[in-house]
Amino acid sequence: MKKQLLKGTIILAGAGIVTRMIGFAYRVFLAGAIGETKLGVYQLVFPVYSLCFTLYAAGIQTAVSQIISHEKKEDHPGIIKSALALSLGTAITLSVLLYAGADYVAVAFLGSKEAAELLRILSVLFPFCGVTSIINGYFYGISDAKKPAVSQIAEQLCRVGFVFLISFAVLDGGTSPACAVWGLVAGELAANFYNLRQLWRLVPPGKIRRGKIRLKRLLTLSLPLTGNRLVLSLLSSVESVLIPAMLMRYGHAPADALAIFGVLTGVVMPFVMFPGTLTNSLSVLLLPAISQAAGAGQSGQVRRAAEQTLRYSLLLGVLTGALFLNYGLDIGTLLFQSENAGKLLTALAFLCPFLYASTTLNSIINGLGKTAVTFLNSVLGLSLRIGFLVVVTPRHGIYGYLGGMIASQILICLLDGSYLIRHYEIDLGLMNHLVWPCIFSNSVFFLARFFGSRLDRAVSIPFTGYLTLVPAAILLLWYMMRFNLIRPNPQSRPRA
Repeated sequence: MKKQLLKGTIILAGAGIVTRMIGFAYRVFLAGAIGETKLGVYQLVFPVYSLCFTLYAAGIQTAVSQIISHEKKEDHPGIIKSALALSLGTAITLSVLLYAGADYVAVAFLGSKEAAELLRILSVLFPFCGVTSIINGYFYGISDAKKPAVSQIAEQLCRVGFVFLISFAVLDGGTSPACAVWGLVAGELAANFYNLRQLWRLVPPGKIRRGKIRLKRLLTLSLPLTGNRLVLSLLSSVESVLIPAMLMRYGHAPADALAIFGVLTGVVMPFVMFPGTLTNSLSVLLLPAISQAAGAGQSGQVRRAAEQTLRYSLLLGVLTGALFLNYGLDIGTLLFQSENAGKLLTALAFLCPFLYASTTLNSIINGLGKTAVTFLNSVLGLSLRIGFLVVVTPRHGIYGYLGGMIASQILICLLDGSYLIRHYEIDLGLMNHLVWPCIFSNSVFFLARFFGSRLDRAVSIPFTGYLTLVPAAILLLWYMMRFNLIRPNPQSRPRA
């Protein structure tokens, strides 16, 4: 399991890094081409997309992954057929409903009539996205991470390529939110085409047509997952829609509130999530792997896999958070040309360890079949965040909301972690993989920034000060190797 997990994680993480780099550059382009306010309108459609995706794909994809990992190969065509039928039927229904009710949803739910056109375009991609997701679930179930990885890259390249082509060939270098949503459709079509070709090589269409429908087991697994995720998706969507409204109550004009919302959700948060590509990729593959080991009664293997992946997630979060805390303003100015973006990034540094760890914790507990636990903990975390949004944000602005984000992720980590410790005796290694690395990495980056600023003044060559990050990286690598933080089964312990 360990070798497959590592190989699959590397493949998915590599694809994730490529797609996120492309996506990050694309979002910076969008922010400049359409402006921060229209970027906010564009971002408003994603809560609706998330809700619909939850209904037609999310729970079904996870169920397919789990069932395929346990079933014999000859039963795979029937499972795929059942999942495709269920997903397509739901997706087409939602497409028709959203297209017909776009004006109502835009005004009543999103609070922006400009979003209506975007919702109609968005409704086109649901059936294709459903098929792509089900096929990805099949590949995850057979531990083939390469094909979903290539599918991600194809989707991103076609999405960005389409928007760039239209922008520079038709719109004279500009673009619009509608063009960006059509880019989503183009990317999904490309991913769909690739996935179908790869699936048919392993499971020919004829076999899928002749496969025995197995809806009962699929529904038994997918309905609780979909129900849980629907509640979470509803809460997340309410949260997203409330952000501009609460910022207006704080005193921002509607355009300014949408601009802050657009920068936070469209530029800053994707950058915060960028290092999380590793933990996200690991978690996608960890769920079926943990499920398989738990089903075989290999509790020791489950414990070792859980402990090691959690420790790496914590360590990644600590290093990323230390970097953002010390260099967030610089990153905002250099990459986003925005001091406000830098301030938001600096504030979100405290979120990183808990955000990355919670992704892994969630996947481990779901893999053990305890989806009710992760559901309840996530609902509590989201409820706390919405509470901060409604009560604190109107008084303290966007930083009140960011405080709620950090508090909610800490709560989710505490609840998930305590469950694993209590029921499965998993050692999280918090002192060695959170506390001491946090102190050491922040000290290293603080000193690098301190000496870097003096080097800048002494040499007067732009960006010379960032050369101090080289010895900082070497020192951090030495620390991790010295205390076995990046090796299996760490034995050494840092001392106080």
